[in-house]
Amino acid sequence: VVRATASPTLAGDWSLVLAAAGINHRVAEGGGVFALVVSGADARAAADALAAFDAESVPKVVPPAPDVGPSVLGVLAGAALLAMFAVTGPGDAPHPTAWFAAGAADAAKILHGQWWRVITALTLHADVMHVVGNVIATLIFVSAVGRWLGAGLGALLIVVSAALANGLTALWHRHEAFVSMGASTATFAAIGLVAGLQLYRRWRYDERRRYFWLPLGAGLALFAMLGTSQNADFGAHLFGL
Repeated sequence: VVRATASPTLAGDWSLVLAAAGINHRVAEGGGVFALVVSGADARAAADALAAFDAESVPKVVPPAPDVGPSVLGVLAGAALLAMFAVTGPGDAPHPTAWFAAGAADAAKILHGQWWRVITALTLHADVMHVVGNVIATLIFVSAVGRWLGAGLGALLIVVSAALANGLTALWHRHEAFVSMGASTATFAAIGLVAGLQLYRRWRYDERRRYFWLPLGAGLALFAMLGTSQNADFGAHLFGL
């Protein structure tokens, strides 16, 4: 008897190991115990094969995702969006305030040097539902980035990513009159950051690497559900992600 266990499943696994190694054996059951029996001549080889199986079966410890604790980043970002909306008013008003002429993401003006629009456009919204939707998304997704990276680095990466996304959107619409606004580009940048960080974490630590793409799939699913409505800025959302 080289091994014994009360688990029929484990006894079956050991039997498969010895069968794969070409070692004659049998599983003897008695008193609720399953014993793996080999000839005396094969005892050493069987023990070595099972020891190798044990070594390979030790689960790899995957560290938990970084979490710096509850983050105020989403709350601060949402409050900032509401405060700006109180100052600027809605973009679809009969006579919009001067903020929209100066800060909306006008593709032609961005490509002709007014680079600040890729950032200022994130603070402007067309109507109440537009800003409320983005505030809710900010509380969820921007807060998630803050929990992972901290408020400072998280905010910097979201703003830089969203600005680059608006720049790419302007380049995409360079041959047409195109103006956009809204913080949704930043919320999709936050989704992309979390998905990318999870993708890297799975690739580095998870032995089941064939599933490493699942966070990216989740990000694309959120894009399909939240970023492709009739009036949505499809390009900015996609580039943000």
